[in-house]
Amino acid sequence: MLLRIARIAESGVRRTDLRAAFGVGRAAIQRAVNKLRDHGEASFFGPRRGRGTSVIVGEVAQTAVRLLASGMSGAVVARKLKIPATTLNYNRRKGFISDGRPEGGRSQSGAQSAKPATSGAPEMPGAPGAGAPGGEQTEQDTPDLLDRSARDQRDRAAPMGRGARDTAGRVAASTGALLEAQPCFDEPISAVACGGVLAALPILLKEGLLERAHAFLSAPKGYYGLTSVLVLLALVFMPRVRNPEALRHEAPGEWGAILGLDRCPETKALRRKARMLGSDVQQVRNWQDALARAWMKDQPDIHATVSVDGHVKVYSGRKGRLPKHFVSRQKLCLPASTSYWINALGGTPLLCLNKDLDPRMTRMLEHDILPALEAPGVAGPDAPDLTVSHDAEPALTLVFDREGWSPALFARRGIAVITWHTGFAGEDWPQDAFPTVEVPIHGSGATRTGTVRLAEKRIRVGRGPEVRQIRRLLDTVRQVPLVTTDRRIPMENAAGALFSRWAQESVFKSMREEFNLDALPVHGLVEPDPETRVINPAWRELDSRTNRLRSQLGTLRNRIADLLGRSASEAAATVARKLQAESETLDAECVTLTMQRREVAKHIRAGQLEEHEKHDVLPSGEKLFLDIIRMIAYRAETRMMSAVAVAQGKKQRPRRPLSALFQSDADIIPDPEKAILRVRILGTASNAGDAAIAGLLEELNQTNTLFPGPNLRLVYELPGNGETTGEPVS
Repeated sequence: MLLRIARIAESGVRRTDLRAAFGVGRAAIQRAVNKLRDHGEASFFGPRRGRGTSVIVGEVAQTAVRLLASGMSGAVVARKLKIPATTLNYNRRKGFISDGRPEGGRSQSGAQSAKPATSGAPEMPGAPGAGAPGGEQTEQDTPDLLDRSARDQRDRAAPMGRGARDTAGRVAASTGALLEAQPCFDEPISAVACGGVLAALPILLKEGLLERAHAFLSAPKGYYGLTSVLVLLALVFMPRVRNPEALRHEAPGEWGAILGLDRCPETKALRRKARMLGSDVQQVRNWQDALARAWMKDQPDIHATVSVDGHVKVYSGRKGRLPKHFVSRQKLCLPASTSYWINALGGTPLLCLNKDLDPRMTRMLEHDILPALEAPGVAGPDAPDLTVSHDAEPALTLVFDREGWSPALFARRGIAVITWHTGFAGEDWPQDAFPTVEVPIHGSGATRTGTVRLAEKRIRVGRGPEVRQIRRLLDTVRQVPLVTTDRRIPMENAAGALFSRWAQESVFKSMREEFNLDALPVHGLVEPDPETRVINPAWRELDSRTNRLRSQLGTLRNRIADLLGRSASEAAATVARKLQAESETLDAECVTLTMQRREVAKHIRAGQLEEHEKHDVLPSGEKLFLDIIRMIAYRAETRMMSAVAVAQGKKQRPRRPLSALFQSDADIIPDPEKAILRVRILGTASNAGDAAIAGLLEELNQTNTLFPGPNLRLVYELPGNGETTGEPVS
């Protein structure tokens, strides 16, 4: 094929067309052309050059042993002998060559070595990891660690680019002979940047990061497989590396050491993998449904009450026209993409529904959110009818803001709602009818109580069913009404559920700041589904004109009332009559526009729009895929907060020490004989910082988590604090 490509290129065909037709890179085309020009067509049919032996023998082996015994690093020895560093390391690992040390001496691990961070400090008997399962590790049997300087030199000398030392594996992956590279921890290394993020791996796995992914997602053959990509994406968010593009500013060899590989994928490769995994939107949604089903099964009471809210991601590109949404945090209408989130009562995310064109929450609740909740088995057709049986327990309670107000939803079978009473203008109730009650307010970390004054009555909303109206009496004597269709829940619990909806806003704020929730994975746009329902532009124009006239009409009527109320003079009456005539004219125009609006369909299909009226949308697959990863990362960090909060005492800010833990350096020390991968956390700011995470590390050790692939049990520990008192860190 290369000969054919070279011939076509020589005939004048553009290289861009050849790349698209044959799926080869620009460099491969140029090499084929150069080969044809320099050596002719016969060079394409000659015998292929073999790789040669990977075992070092003879004089080369003797020279390697002599140089290594002199203290020279493995990378430097490989360069002097003009052999790949991976070949030298392979021969040393297999025992084909030695370091020239006497029998029983400790061997260097391929390059300059450094003492562990704990050398000179005795192992504290009470320090985390000292009593961890798998045995204690003393200073005498701690291996020499490969330090950061030696790793950097080795990564710079890699034959296939910075840190790409696994030449054989990458060649095999390029030819399709390798399904995916397996993690391998074959040397102890010290002070790995962001190595503390491995402390999040047990909880990420417990949240289902890998358990069900292989049933719904698939990646093509390559060096980086599905497991490596998912683990890397989840771990990247924990130390606040905001997106895959930010990885280009991180040392690839350090993240490779965390993954058990030679290096992490570059940004372009990681984006390509994420795009492939998110290409099948339905499979990504099925994966999310499976995760939600597992989360609800682990916490049986989580499905009783869920909150629903929309989140707007602003689009800052200039390639197309996106529908505008009102962004409350910026107080502007901006081109944006909308997603609707379903969270547990304390704010823990459960589901995310991306919509290309926002149909508003009232329609989303009926046509998208409730079917999405039926898929994990939360609410189904067998749910009781709450309008018939007053004692029936709802299968699901939805909590949402005023935007979702829909009396038609109140009669939905088995579904109870709690929301603010929109457009209510009734008379105030007597203040002595409001008793003081304790209201539970749920948050991401814990549940607290608040003291408020509440009262309730049964009312009927329009032609809908009878509902409970609960009012809160504020300190300003204002009465704020909310309604619920759940007849069994105490009024303080119903009010607390609606007050707890702000936990969902706090989750959005935290995920925006910490996990870059507002980031858009791509700026390329696509056309929406032609069958998608959109607002008719003609109806929107008539509706806008009608609202403007109604606003002007209201202003005129207020002026007329002010004139007639302040003065009874003839001049005031004359001005009032003129304004009345104008108001009657506006009223007639408003009635005409209202009649015209009724004759125009409010919704039409996107395919019926004129060319200048059409909108573009963002591809939803990759966006949803990355949002699910963010959701898992946030849930994992939230689950880890409790152990840290206990150690902090009254002033609890558990996310701060967790973020510092994930960004800290760590020694990664494999122990194949005991099947242990020891992670020693370094660089904490103080003894108080050690104490904050000590209990967490002990809990993580009790999980007996195996690193995916090599099946080494993760054991976490803190080094001694360097003091001579012999007291434990925690």
